[in-house]
Amino acid sequence: MRAAVRTFLATLFSLGLILTPSPAQADLPDAENWPRPRFISYNVCGAAKHCPPVYQGSKTAWRDIVVRAMDNWSADLVMLQEVCYGQWTLLRDHLQSRTDKPRYDSVWAAALPSAPGCSDWGTDHRFGLVIFAKGEAGTINNGSRSVYALPEVGNVEDRKLLCARTTVTGRTVRACNTHIDPDPASAKVQVERVAALTEGFAAQGDPVVLGGDFNVMPTSATLDPLYNHTGGHGVFQEVDENDKEHFGNVCGQERDRCRTGEETAEPVCSPPVGEAGKIDYIFLSYYWFTTVRGDAAACTTGVSDHHLLRGAAAWEH
Repeated sequence: MRAAVRTFLATLFSLGLILTPSPAQADLPDAENWPRPRFISYNVCGAAKHCPPVYQGSKTAWRDIVVRAMDNWSADLVMLQEVCYGQWTLLRDHLQSRTDKPRYDSVWAAALPSAPGCSDWGTDHRFGLVIFAKGEAGTINNGSRSVYALPEVGNVEDRKLLCARTTVTGRTVRACNTHIDPDPASAKVQVERVAALTEGFAAQGDPVVLGGDFNVMPTSATLDPLYNHTGGHGVFQEVDENDKEHFGNVCGQERDRCRTGEETAEPVCSPPVGEAGKIDYIFLSYYWFTTVRGDAAACTTGVSDHHLLRGAAAWEH
């Protein structure tokens, strides 16, 4: 598969369609001036009992938290993990029907046929992944929607990769969303499968946006098939890879890119669960996107044990 990607890239270079990437810069807390398109990846902890809604008894209040985050960031593409079916339909119906602000189209995939915590959100207890794209109904090509089962080692929770072709700032991209198992052996084979699938989309000529909760740190060899630098052999950059404030001892300050980033999970979000670290990502195929930026928003205690990850980039050509 990588040989096919290299052949495809060589063709683009020969046609002058890929430019040499500009030097990376650290992100700045100045969202108004960050580039477009804009992205969000967020594990909303929909069915976990250790993440009870802070607004008990008001489903619309939870909905409004998520919607405000999308609107405030002017997000073009949103990937949510750990979403109950009832949460998706609550967001979907609101975002598709409103007339005062941009609408969003969406696709859903069930990772589990039933999750006990989803009983709080309706009679359909399915639990899974959602992709939202800014635009009217039909922005997402539903004929392109595909759901891939990811391999497992041992008896662990089913994991999926949800993908669809959609329009982002007037360009067609392949958007994908996943939630990788925390079991190290399963995580390794699942990331390898995700990398192979998304590299295949890139080889077909699609810019790829891959978001998700990967349950591993950036420096883990598990992510080598995705990163295209610092020991990686994939085709992706990550939105928060150039924030030197977080380089620490991993990379020297003379480097422009590093497999680090802001923490996206920490005990303060939902004590006493979780460990501090970056485990949520927005990967962008490096030959179509440049000037990447990333920022982990402050967590809303009681809503999720994850920070919402915001990303931005400019088109390379």
